[in-house]
Amino acid sequence: MRMQDIAEAIKTLSPTDRDHLRRLLKAQDAADKLEVFHQVLLSQGLVKEVKKPHTAATIERQLIEIKGKPVSETIIEERNR
Repeated sequence: MRMQDIAEAIKTLSPTDRDHLRRLLKAQDAADKLEVFHQVLLSQGLVKEVKKPHTAATIERQLIEIKGKPVSETIIEERNR
């Protein structure tokens, strides 16, 4: 697909879709800049490796009932002693 074809296809998008595309391209641009930055650090010997950020799986936790006064009050009282 030529650039002209892409430009024409973009013109047919709704304003909402164009805005979404703009945000996606901006995010991709930021990711590309970060990748280039990491490559420069590696090539200059400033770092040995660039680790990918750890993405922890979201754990669904169950709330528990506490009897008595709130835990926050207990903590504040303990700190004031």
